[in-house]
Amino acid sequence: MKSFIFESIWLLSRRDQRARAISFHPNKNLIVGRNHTGKSSIIKNLFLTLGARPQGKLAQWDENAISVVSFIIDQKKFRAVHQSGNRALFSEEGQLIVAASSHEEWSKAFANITGFNLVLTDKDMATVVADARCFFLPFYINQDGSWQAGWDTFVGLQQYRAAQGAILDYFSGVRPPAFYELNSKRTQLQRALDELQKEHALLEKARDRLGKSVHLNGPKIDPINFENEISRLTAEVTQLNQLQEKLKDAAVREKELLFSIKLQIDLAADALATYDRDSSFLQSEPHPTLACPTCGAEHTKSFLDVLTYAEDARVLRELVGKLHVDSTRAEDRYRKTRGQLSELESHYKRVSGILETRRGDLEFGDVVRSMGAESAFQAFENEALALRSEIDRKLGEIDALSKQLDDLADSKRSKAILKIFREAYATALVGLNLPPIDTSRFKLTSRPDLSGSGGPRSVLAYYAALWKTCLSEYGSFSAPLVIDAPQQQGQDDINLPKILQFISEDLPRSTQIIVGIEMDTHHSFDKKIPLDQPYKLLQEEEYDAIESHVEPLLQSMYKDLLSPSREL
Repeated sequence: MKSFIFESIWLLSRRDQRARAISFHPNKNLIVGRNHTGKSSIIKNLFLTLGARPQGKLAQWDENAISVVSFIIDQKKFRAVHQSGNRALFSEEGQLIVAASSHEEWSKAFANITGFNLVLTDKDMATVVADARCFFLPFYINQDGSWQAGWDTFVGLQQYRAAQGAILDYFSGVRPPAFYELNSKRTQLQRALDELQKEHALLEKARDRLGKSVHLNGPKIDPINFENEISRLTAEVTQLNQLQEKLKDAAVREKELLFSIKLQIDLAADALATYDRDSSFLQSEPHPTLACPTCGAEHTKSFLDVLTYAEDARVLRELVGKLHVDSTRAEDRYRKTRGQLSELESHYKRVSGILETRRGDLEFGDVVRSMGAESAFQAFENEALALRSEIDRKLGEIDALSKQLDDLADSKRSKAILKIFREAYATALVGLNLPPIDTSRFKLTSRPDLSGSGGPRSVLAYYAALWKTCLSEYGSFSAPLVIDAPQQQGQDDINLPKILQFISEDLPRSTQIIVGIEMDTHHSFDKKIPLDQPYKLLQEEEYDAIESHVEPLLQSMYKDLLSPSREL
């Protein structure tokens, strides 16, 4: 499992001539401060620097401020610089790795250094590489968008189609990183295969068009060309035979169905004719009483009522109407099949005409004219053979990758991961003073939608279950768990301590945790970062020291972004 840790952040405003340097512990961090002291400014800039803009604006914040985030990926240190949408990535030694002025450029660089190889689909159905927003989405509870029922953590996630499910599958291990690496290769192979098949289809069309103007059924000077044409004609006849057998079988079945329907219509018509005669007789003759011809018993009800002739006739008439509709459809299908069989006859005649050509009847002019056609035939055959060979190779590679993907998307693995998630969810609900619920059918995307003060606690329980699942033996990344302001929707003096105790004691201890909170707590945290001055997160006394470190990084970034070679 790969690990990601925030090491520190530098924030600098040249407009205000202020700066601030904050370092983080690799385990539990608590940022403590009342409203407007800068908790969210620190947290949001961690993600903004790395290419993921959180929802929510920062009051009185310098939009041109510079931020530098130092982070560690698998014991390897990096430093990211951001100013006004421009970003750069540096090694631990200060060497520039990449500078980017667009989101796409930076996303590729971020994916390369983290090994984050998730591939998603955008709204235009195009395949795109997932960015930093997708990387941090499961691990960050943003006070301006994550405490409700929707995934509104970062700005712009709507560009992807149903990204949440794929992201959670990736980090939980339902579909591990190796799956997406292989799937990306299969997608590339499929695109190449599609192009080859299109090219082959165009080649066949060109060959057919040429065959109509320059006949390819003339004499063959080269025996190889003759053999190729025989092979092609044999394959074509085989395909025609197979199609003919299918059409004949379909025609027989459709004809039998049509006969059966017409027979049912005739039988129903005879029954209705009998009914009409009986009905006319009973209505024309007076029958005050009905006497049974066997026992002589007399009945006061009419003959029609006793035998329900009228109802049977009504049902029968409806049946005849439906049968007529079925008959019309069956006739259309049978006619269409007969038409397709007729088309096959013309193909058979064309092939037969080629095979029946006699060399003894040919004149010298036929041979001369055929030589140019033979060259064209050979060129087409060689190109078609090369394309078919490449198509077969691509199909074999795709089939092999598909088998590997099936092994990685194992159903037993998915069930084991869902079991971890559901059990962790149920445990977290109890730990956060919420009533127990049945989580046996919950999915990774089953985000809660609970109103009142219980809503934020249920959201925290859901994230806690996700985090335990992502950090299990099946997970792919250990990323920082960041919680901004858990005091949501009026948590009282009973529930707020429960939340803080849960964060301190029950969240996974194997990863970094950063929490922003208004009031201090006696619960254990490895590092507390106090903030006590509203709108004065950045300090004047820190400006010179931080600016001396930031300036060389900025110069290196802009030098690369403005170099003439980038324009070329």
